[in-house]
Amino acid sequence: MPERLLPEALHIRKRLIENHLDEMLTCGRAPESRVGEAMRYAVLNGGQRVRPLLALGIADVLGAESALTLRAGLAVELIHCASLIVDDLPSMDDSPTRRGQPSTHVRFGEATAILAAFSLVAKAARSVIPRNAAATESVRLLQFQNELLGVLDCDALVGGQEMDLALDGSSRESLRATLNELKTAPLFLLAVRAGLLHARLSSSQNDRLLKFGRAFGIAFQTTDDYLDGECPDLNRVTADLDAARAFLPPRTSREAVPHLLLDYLYARAIEKSHCYR
Repeated sequence: MPERLLPEALHIRKRLIENHLDEMLTCGRAPESRVGEAMRYAVLNGGQRVRPLLALGIADVLGAESALTLRAGLAVELIHCASLIVDDLPSMDDSPTRRGQPSTHVRFGEATAILAAFSLVAKAARSVIPRNAAATESVRLLQFQNELLGVLDCDALVGGQEMDLALDGSSRESLRATLNELKTAPLFLLAVRAGLLHARLSSSQNDRLLKFGRAFGIAFQTTDDYLDGECPDLNRVTADLDAARAFLPPRTSREAVPHLLLDYLYARAIEKSHCYR
């Protein structure tokens, strides 16, 4: 994450997230475990943390932030990191690097990388519900846990990866929106659900924010494609960011985290736009 473009309010929350991820991946780790080492490498070796930041930001806007919101947001991040391990495998996207470093399978071997991905999914699911959770909380958290594991189903991330593997360059471009719906949007939608765990909203208010989560995911991927040179159209980036912003509650402060995250994505795109000139 380009730290120079990150507002201070996001810096503070990002440090909190990093500290908790480090703690999660230290507690209970077997001594000399290569899988444990690979898990830490995959998660702690960089990362924007946009998904847990979004979870905390939505909860903050609604006055519904709690320790359970953070736990849920961290679980989303662990699922995301597990998916990156799998995406990079030779049988998938065959990517030798991730975040400027050797991919997990390059650093630790394919077998250890696959085991690390499995273990991250398990840790994510187990971390959602604390042992001392109240009965009323457990119902909501169990529902979230079900949604968390659901993003790995064939109609979400797995389905998107299956489609991606089957496409060539031209067909991938024509189906880019569908791929983004399957591979990127679900985890951002889940991050918003994490932020809504303790919110008291009407059905329409809840639906509006879920639409924001989906739109944010699409805008995030469009920005990412622009930064990678796959979509050299800044107007497309701006349009998708504006479309996401329109779903936020009208009185949301421009200093609120969801707005700051959208501003951050725009700043990254603007910085990159100078390279196209």
